[in-house]
Amino acid sequence: MEKITSRNNEKIKYACSLKKAGARKSEGKLLAEGLRLCLDAAENGVEIDFCFISEKELENERVKPILNAAKASFIIEEHIALKLADTKNPQGIFCVCTPTPTEKRIDTNGKYILLENIADPGNLGTAIRTAEAFGLSGAVLKGCCDVFSPKALRASMGASFRFPVIEDDDMSVLRESLGKGMSLYCSVVDSDAEDVKSLRGKSGIFCAIGNEANGLSDEIKALGERITIHMRGRAESFNASQAATVVMYEMTL
Repeated sequence: MEKITSRNNEKIKYACSLKKAGARKSEGKLLAEGLRLCLDAAENGVEIDFCFISEKELENERVKPILNAAKASFIIEEHIALKLADTKNPQGIFCVCTPTPTEKRIDTNGKYILLENIADPGNLGTAIRTAEAFGLSGAVLKGCCDVFSPKALRASMGASFRFPVIEDDDMSVLRESLGKGMSLYCSVVDSDAEDVKSLRGKSGIFCAIGNEANGLSDEIKALGERITIHMRGRAESFNASQAATVVMYEMTL
């Protein structure tokens, strides 16, 4: 296995470039960091172009599936791991991956969380992780931050590699699905809206959660019914990922 000792190595510079959304989009690649994410990628059939691993991490038996899946692997020194890392204390394993595109296919009897203009990658990743945990059919994203950003990937705990995530910026998937009889429920902060508990037992639905500061757009709200989470305390609203969690829980009852 070749050893890389220079921070100016072309493969290292390329991997570092994938920390930026523009490079990820133009290249169709992502940089996964840490044993958990890299293992999730390997075990879920994600194409691994390069694996960079420290000598210390190489001693870990759990890295074998990653090394077997990678097209090429390189040993790196600690100072290079620090350059590649998005975290303060890197584990010493990184993978440049080509994510598998999700088919834009909707189960008209399914249950989907629709996330619109979510700006915080932590909120986005957490919502996707929760959707997978609750057994939803998928997540539909409109205008959200990059689902494959390092922070979003960590927050999803690898769910983004396993769970159907459909990008639908032009709302073509949503509109087509509504035309086939599915229903859209829009989560809003409005005491006059229908209680979120009304989602219980329903199928063939989307439930929409909006931007952290501005909520859902008028464009989305015009397409569906309004629901709300009635709160007894003094807080005015939930964090976006918290609201998504409550809504998804009610969807599964």
